[in-house]
Amino acid sequence: MEIKKNYELAPLTTFKVSGRAEFFVAVKNKRELLAALNWAEAAKLPVWFFSGGSNILFSGNQVKGLVIKISGERYSIKGRVIAAWAGTGLTKLAKAAGEQGLTGLEWAYGVPGSLGGAVRGNAGAYGSEIASAVTQAAAYDFKKNKFVKLTNRACRFGYRQSIFKQNKNLIILHVKLKLNSGEPAEIKNLAGANFHHRLATKPKQPSAGCIFKNLEYKNLLKANPALARELAAKGLVRGGKIGVGYLIDRLGLKGKTCGGAKVSQRHANFIVNTGKATAADIKSLINLIKKEIKNKHKINLEEEIQYFGN
Repeated sequence: MEIKKNYELAPLTTFKVSGRAEFFVAVKNKRELLAALNWAEAAKLPVWFFSGGSNILFSGNQVKGLVIKISGERYSIKGRVIAAWAGTGLTKLAKAAGEQGLTGLEWAYGVPGSLGGAVRGNAGAYGSEIASAVTQAAAYDFKKNKFVKLTNRACRFGYRQSIFKQNKNLIILHVKLKLNSGEPAEIKNLAGANFHHRLATKPKQPSAGCIFKNLEYKNLLKANPALARELAAKGLVRGGKIGVGYLIDRLGLKGKTCGGAKVSQRHANFIVNTGKATAADIKSLINLIKKEIKNKHKINLEEEIQYFGN
């Protein structure tokens, strides 16, 4: 384990936006994590955590303190249970599950994030989410200096939500998933279809996935009944949710730019880095979209991405 100073973070994120960590370390196991935390405590530095780097935006030119990346990939499969280190990639797990005839992760094929990040944000797609498979999450509470194991219920999963977002002292280290048995050929076909749909509809330029959470119909019905009924009549309510990209597109914001950041022409809920975007460019574009939606529809959009470094 090597703690590095003034470390460039852009290559470790899917946004590829420049930002430097005052101090940085990648940890691959519990021993290294504890050593890094002890070092930060002795130096009286704040700590920041991330894993896959696919759903985050590092703010400012330098992140003060120690940035810890949960790195490394390892997993085991016994029966219908997958036990994996938090740094393990979702696509790797989805592929391994399919090869073993286990169904439940087909939605994740092609997703660039890690298991730990997926559990933290209760990631999902195509009507599925990781919460349905989680049986246990092992974490370290660095304020109480102890390891804890949380059941699915204790994780308090909600739409793109979990206890790990609410309690930032908890660092996910290890997760157990329980899947169902299925036909390998059918699993492969569904995973492949999802992967190709993702390729066809998502931008190819660097991004952090969907910027905003989709709207829950029941909440929109309270905030703007007329809009909710209009969108429902158009068949845009799927799984109790309405895609925010539709509303952003309807306001004519596709292609809108701020510096090097741009609202994707392919999917309006994506902001892409056209080459030289800064964190400030992206945040300005996010705030512009939120303001336009608020003025037009009287609703508040909520970011799905996480900000680091503030």
